[in-house]
Amino acid sequence: RLLAVADLLPERRAAAVEKYGVEKQLADINEAISVWGVDVVSVCLPSCLHREASEAAMRLGKAAFCEKPVALTVEDAESMIACREETGATLGIGFCKRHLEQLDTLRELVQSGSLGRPVLYRFTGGAEIRFKPWIMDRREGGGPIIDLCCHYFDQWRWIFGSEPVRVKASGMTFSTGAEELPDVEPQVDTVTLSVEYASGDVGAIGLSWGLPRGTSAPGPEQVLGRDGVVTVKGFNTLVVARKGGEEEVLGDFPGDLYDREIASFADAVRNGTAPVSSAEDGLIALKVSLAALESIETGQAVEVA
Repeated sequence: RLLAVADLLPERRAAAVEKYGVEKQLADINEAISVWGVDVVSVCLPSCLHREASEAAMRLGKAAFCEKPVALTVEDAESMIACREETGATLGIGFCKRHLEQLDTLRELVQSGSLGRPVLYRFTGGAEIRFKPWIMDRREGGGPIIDLCCHYFDQWRWIFGSEPVRVKASGMTFSTGAEELPDVEPQVDTVTLSVEYASGDVGAIGLSWGLPRGTSAPGPEQVLGRDGVVTVKGFNTLVVARKGGEEEVLGDFPGDLYDREIASFADAVRNGTAPVSSAEDGLIALKVSLAALESIETGQAVEVA
């Protein structure tokens, strides 16, 4: 049951009460977390506030389910991990794609060697300037390299079964001075990057969040190997192409990743087990994002610490 919502803006609190029938509406996070009956706090704040809210929850004896990215800085992420260790609370990070059977199957295809190893996993795409201005801001959301690319940095590590080694990236900022972003200091919003893994596999992204209103640039998501190509379609389908043009469609995977994510976290809280996606997983993905931003700034490949 949704027991309480905390928001600084009274009109948003009132909207939540009307829409969801929330029992209590409060402006103060700590007061909201302290409401009797709250077991889990879902942290859906701008990324710069993830540490504050997650640690407040854990120190009040609640489990914290924090949206990705874990934080904007290594210091904040490490502090969240230390707080979890100190309090014994459950802390999970919202890498929702870990809960897709589609990607479970892709992981099996890659790790079995069915496509040959190493592989190149590539994703391309482009979207207009995001409608949540804070998400574009380097101080609040970190832009796409931190907010979106972290999904891929995490799933590549999981699918390859290997750790990231180095990153090379080039980028630009299309949204500087955009009328949609008053008082925003935009982070790099357009990037091409590659991440090398210890296994020899490579992940590559070409992405923009800075396109003009009414435009988009959808692109493929594919795993390329010497023995085959897998195209990822939505959350439900994989198309495996082999030599000679033979194709196999693997479809009808359940796409309810958000329901599965929350159910999985609830099980971890009930059973005292580790969540599927930990703060350590979030920290590693964040380090790759920060290495990509450093690479853009320096023009050099950056080792992942």
